[in-house]
Amino acid sequence: MEESNETVFIGDIHGHAPTLLALLDQLGWKTRDRRLAGPGGQKLVFVGDLIDRGPENLRTVEIVRDLVERGDALCLMGNHEFNAVQFHTPDPENPGETLRRQTEKNRRQHQAVLDEIEHRSGDWADMLAWFRTLPLAVEGQGWRCVHACWHPASLEVLEERDGAWFLAEGRWTDSARWGNAEYTAVETLLKGPEGKLPEGATFQDKDGTERDQARLRWWNPAPATLGEAMLFQGAPEGLDIGVPYERPEHTGYPESAPPVYFGHYWRSGPVEPVGPNAVCLDYSIGKGDRLVGYRWCGEGRIQLARFISQSVVNA
Repeated sequence: MEESNETVFIGDIHGHAPTLLALLDQLGWKTRDRRLAGPGGQKLVFVGDLIDRGPENLRTVEIVRDLVERGDALCLMGNHEFNAVQFHTPDPENPGETLRRQTEKNRRQHQAVLDEIEHRSGDWADMLAWFRTLPLAVEGQGWRCVHACWHPASLEVLEERDGAWFLAEGRWTDSARWGNAEYTAVETLLKGPEGKLPEGATFQDKDGTERDQARLRWWNPAPATLGEAMLFQGAPEGLDIGVPYERPEHTGYPESAPPVYFGHYWRSGPVEPVGPNAVCLDYSIGKGDRLVGYRWCGEGRIQLARFISQSVVNA
């Protein structure tokens, strides 16, 4: 079989194992002797958020972890892997509490996993330990990958090792404390920066929570209006998103930088890049949309023909 020189970046999976397998099948990965075998030379890079919302979270982790441990793939930490570790880790400074509080809202977001692990606690403990080893960002030869936002200042906060950035063991507690450098770095890398809306303006996010801050289009190097700078699920009521946007602290991604691949932002509609060298691969599979990947072959500018997508497959 002719070897591939592709690096394939794959978006948020959220527990949809059958859909993942269908996408891998499109890429040439077939099941042989109960294990996946793919085209030689093809490297897979998962942007994180393997779990929550979908029906087969543990199976999804098992598939991806096996590919990683065989050397066929890399997997980044998503905010859902980070949240899971914090949700199940006792807070050393507050007996009876965990680093991520087990509130009704946090439990609801994690419920699909909680239902699965009731009878597989040993497997889940092992998976949590694996989540702790995942990098928060990776830089290859000619590309970059992060779950939500490529942010050099946040990467500097983390220890660098072998070209990837990890959350060192002693920093998990620090990353749970608002105001710490580790907390801000993880929030930015795994959830993306946010900006304050004009006074009195609010909107409802995908979970129905009212917010007065919106996620920033950090990949836009020079947004001229509020609509170009911020992401909304529809314009906030009474807010003109065409007003000028002038904030020197806006994080922009230079067009001269290597292509960057990420997930997290619940896109919909046509599969296309968000910039000439920026790709969001999260197409709302958690809401029943698609799993999306990008087949990179060394190009410095994104090509539409390199995208690959798979509609949700039910088990």
